[in-house]
Amino acid sequence: MTYIEQPPFAPWLGFCEALFACDTVALYDDVPYTDGGYQNRNRIKTADGVQWLTVPVNRAPGQLIRDTPVAASFDADSMLRTIRLAYARTPHVEEMLHVLRPVLGAGHAWLVDLNLDLLTQIRAALGAPARLRLTSELAVDADDKTMRLAGICAATGADVLWAGSGTRTYLDTTALAEHGVRVRWNECAARHPVYQQAWGRQGFVPNLSVIDTVCSLGWAGTAALLRTGLAAYLQQPAPKEATA
Repeated sequence: MTYIEQPPFAPWLGFCEALFACDTVALYDDVPYTDGGYQNRNRIKTADGVQWLTVPVNRAPGQLIRDTPVAASFDADSMLRTIRLAYARTPHVEEMLHVLRPVLGAGHAWLVDLNLDLLTQIRAALGAPARLRLTSELAVDADDKTMRLAGICAATGADVLWAGSGTRTYLDTTALAEHGVRVRWNECAARHPVYQQAWGRQGFVPNLSVIDTVCSLGWAGTAALLRTGLAAYLQQPAPKEATA
């Protein structure tokens, strides 16, 4: 099974779950970079509510994600201080920073290299089995979006696509099935796990960066949370749309 997503920065739990669910997570780096996504930013929880962590980038019209440089203004130390301040009262903040600090301080010139390094370290810290592959290295030649998805699945040896429920409105499952690819909707957003989160008086906020979860539960605790939720979900019958 393969999951395909543009390479995110400090991803949410849904992406991290895919690292356990799938044999391969393919990172769509050869598509245009767009503002407002999660390629260079993600959210954490602070005393003042939710806050974005953003890696500044330099961009030009039509620029691909793989060709997007990290701006010289990126201050890794400032970002680390922000995280430490936000999660100073959590039990595992140092455990999380131990993984994050070397990556942010490595001086990566390109956003895709920063994200790939961080995702690789997150996967290792979680003990997740999925391989990470850049789609630019898979040599899939197809202009049609659906055919490209099928080609990526073929290149990674998968006959099942682990797809976000947000793609239901446009993913052509019939065309994919004609190319030997079945879709399994992951429904991550609808079954987001709840855990004891920092700044509890604000209430639980879902869909934050995995930074939030690890600060509260540690890497082992976060992995256990993901494995438990995934196992329960996979025991359920696949939706009918998955076999279309």
